[in-house]
Amino acid sequence: MNAMDPLQALRQREQELLTTLEATGGGRWAWDLRNHQLSFYGDFYCPYGLLELPHRQRTAYWRSLQHPDDVAITTEQLRPVLSGKTKRYEVEFRVRNSAGCWRWVLVRGRTTAQEGDGRALRIVGVIVDITERRATEEALRASEAKYNTIFHALPNPAGITRMADGVFLEVNPAFCDLLGLTREAVVGRTSQELRIWASADESSNLMQVYQREGKVNKLPMLAQRRDGGLVHGLMSAYPVPIADEECFVFVFHDITREQRIYNELQASNSLLQQAGRLARLGVWEDLPGRGPVYWSDVCYEIHGLPPGSPLPRDYVQRHVAPAWHDTFRNALRQCIRQRVEWNVEIEIVRADGRLVWMRALGEPVVEHGRVVRIRGVMQDIDASKRAQAQVREREALLSLTLAAASLGRWDWDLQTGLIQGDVCWLAMRGFHADDQDASGPVPWQHCALAEDIPKIAREIDHHTRHSVTHFDATWRIPQHGGGVRWIRNLGKTVAHDAMGTPTRMLGVSMDVTHQHEHQEQLHRLAHHDSLTGLPNRVLLARCLAQAMEQARTLGTLLGVAYLDLDGFKPVNDEHGHEAGDHLLVVAANRLTRSLRATDCVARLGGDEFVILLPGLHSYTDCEQTLRHVMEGLAAPYSLGNESVTVTASIGYTLYPQDDADADTLLRHADQAMYHAKRAGRNRFFQFDAASEREAQQVLAHTALLHLALTQNQFELYLQPKVDMRLGTVIGAEALVRWNHPDKGLLFPGSFLPQMHGTALESIFGAWVVDTALDMVMVLHNRGLVVPISVNIAAPHLQQANFADWLAQRMACHPQLPRGSLRIEITETAALYNLEPVAHTLLRLRDMGVSTALDDFGTGYSSLTYLRRLPLETIKIDQSFVRGMQDDAGDLAIVQGVIGLARSFDYRVIAEGVETVAQGSMLLQMGCDLAQGYCIARPMPLEDFVHWMEHWQAPLPWQQATAALSS
Repeated sequence: MNAMDPLQALRQREQELLTTLEATGGGRWAWDLRNHQLSFYGDFYCPYGLLELPHRQRTAYWRSLQHPDDVAITTEQLRPVLSGKTKRYEVEFRVRNSAGCWRWVLVRGRTTAQEGDGRALRIVGVIVDITERRATEEALRASEAKYNTIFHALPNPAGITRMADGVFLEVNPAFCDLLGLTREAVVGRTSQELRIWASADESSNLMQVYQREGKVNKLPMLAQRRDGGLVHGLMSAYPVPIADEECFVFVFHDITREQRIYNELQASNSLLQQAGRLARLGVWEDLPGRGPVYWSDVCYEIHGLPPGSPLPRDYVQRHVAPAWHDTFRNALRQCIRQRVEWNVEIEIVRADGRLVWMRALGEPVVEHGRVVRIRGVMQDIDASKRAQAQVREREALLSLTLAAASLGRWDWDLQTGLIQGDVCWLAMRGFHADDQDASGPVPWQHCALAEDIPKIAREIDHHTRHSVTHFDATWRIPQHGGGVRWIRNLGKTVAHDAMGTPTRMLGVSMDVTHQHEHQEQLHRLAHHDSLTGLPNRVLLARCLAQAMEQARTLGTLLGVAYLDLDGFKPVNDEHGHEAGDHLLVVAANRLTRSLRATDCVARLGGDEFVILLPGLHSYTDCEQTLRHVMEGLAAPYSLGNESVTVTASIGYTLYPQDDADADTLLRHADQAMYHAKRAGRNRFFQFDAASEREAQQVLAHTALLHLALTQNQFELYLQPKVDMRLGTVIGAEALVRWNHPDKGLLFPGSFLPQMHGTALESIFGAWVVDTALDMVMVLHNRGLVVPISVNIAAPHLQQANFADWLAQRMACHPQLPRGSLRIEITETAALYNLEPVAHTLLRLRDMGVSTALDDFGTGYSSLTYLRRLPLETIKIDQSFVRGMQDDAGDLAIVQGVIGLARSFDYRVIAEGVETVAQGSMLLQMGCDLAQGYCIARPMPLEDFVHWMEHWQAPLPWQQATAALSS
């Protein structure tokens, strides 16, 4: 092969270069600036129609093909090349081809020749079509813009992390907002550094899922805000290569709200399920024609089946009691046909064969006008149904009991004041059941006399403010046909409003008219002298207390006078008791007429009277009245055919000049009366200091008694208490005796009165209690259970800590049998302090110490005490027992006390039974318990033990018991 001509070789290389350039889709150009000629080479220019033009037209034509918007940039890029500042030239612009389409081209050139000053003389270069590349780049830029827009606008937190080290490369605003961080604080750091996850387990679990599955799809994770708040979310992450690095693109879907709602729903569902279990409420679903298709666990439990057991298709036959088949089927049939809810209570047969009550409720589920299923609940109501049956039985029994006891029931609406009662209650108001006027509730004020209403209102107010106590009030109810009845009403609050105010009271009424009349009779007997009708000692005590209070309040004087008739005993001895009684009645009438309406005169017994003169201003006022009294008494008395004359000796004192207590005032007046007697009778005498000296003698005697107590000169004797009907010993009363060193054995009447009202009274009472407890333990150790009763004085009992004191005394004997110590009190012990004494006696009863009311009938003898004091026993005073065989008044009192005790369910003991005949008479009246000399005198402890071993009830008592039993 011949060597190629250099020029030919150059042309060949040029052609190869052009071919290579054309293979890339490009062309070549050359610009001769000196000759202003632009040359174009290659097929690249064919689509533009450039090569078809003459050479001289091609430069202008090529420039006309350029896009107007690109001319400025091509000129700007060409200027430094032309000036020689740079030799390289590169620019991209658009040209229009022959088809009228704009194409992007890349033009690169280089200066190949320059003038001396550096300006370009020749530039050559290439041109390449870059339309596809520009389209790709444009698409990429659009995609990036779209990604940035979506990425930053995405509502869910999102970001990119480098897989190698977990560093955040990018995060969106939602991510920053969720965690409370800025983008600058996040990018370039790891989740561990930022403590994004609630625990290290969260991130390790994420990597485990990715390594196992190659991606993460909705993985539950718990993030942590900067402020410590927790965020529940679902994490999705996918691997992507970015700049030759493996990265994670992640999206975190915040489900905190959904999680909270889910938790609340779960809690609510749990509560509903628990409520269903607690209420024994089961859910069920039934398909018409197929039977049950769903039961909750409670449904299975109600039927005695294990949860999950096959549902009974023949439910009615298997589990509905035969008597209820039709009821249940009719309810289902009506539900399907009429599309209504239903509710039945039926008996079902459990799997173990037991019958139980069940309530079933159902409703139809209607789709396209047809009942497609029935759903509902069932509840075990067996316990409530059986409880209702028991309530009905008890109601019936209560009605029978109330009817048998003649008790009327009532229902009182405390808000409206309306009250309604049963037939028996209506009968107490004088109505018949069919009376039209008796129908419906009535205002409670219609059921009481007008004068009783304020008292009832106070009792209602007290009960509503202390509703733990029972309502207990007695008042008069006007009768429909005229007259009144005394009715006792017992009630209890059973309902309250939201503020705790009682709104409803239920109770019973009993007709106590007979008891009230009996009480009035007893009150009369207890408060008035049976012969003269004047107040007795008890009523005098009340009147004296009231008069003293009035004197203190008004600043006036109260005259207290003690009057004794001179010469009454000879008249009584000569003319007999009837004449003497007549004289006393006439004298009482004269006394009453001689005094003002505000004055009071009382008979103490025999021919002794006490006069109270309130509202005085000086002693002359008192003496003027007393003179008038003496003149009236001194007038002759007609006794049959004879006329007699008696006078009066009077002693008086003025309160509060004589600032003493009530008993002392009477004692001072009595002392002054004896001075009047000694001064010649038929005169009055005012209490003075000489009388007080007598009181000093009493103090000296009290000191002597205290010495006797410290020297153990006192001894307790025991007097037995027996059941005459059974012939058994039921207890003993401890009675004190004084072994006087000079006078021998002394009885209580000779020394106890001197203790009254002194500090020694309580000290002596403590000795009595301790000695009695020792006696109880001695008897207990010998195998004898004999309750011992001790008398407690009023001041001792009225001490605020008496119950605590007695409890301490009893605690010293831990083996003491319960109920072996009892106390006896007189009515005066509670006369002025009823409520505190009642509270003390309640505490004693809780300790096993019962209480007997001693000498009943001689004092106040009020039903108030019997109703409000927690007593066990009433003791009839011996004075009435001794006189009941001869005196109709004493007999009436004994019978009344026995009846009263029976009404209040108290035991009754007769004191002073001195003859077998008295005991037999008491047995016939229903009094079985007694004590007295007929049974045994008080005796020392050892004699008492010996007596118990040999005592038997007298034969007449045994015969009387047998006769009563037959």
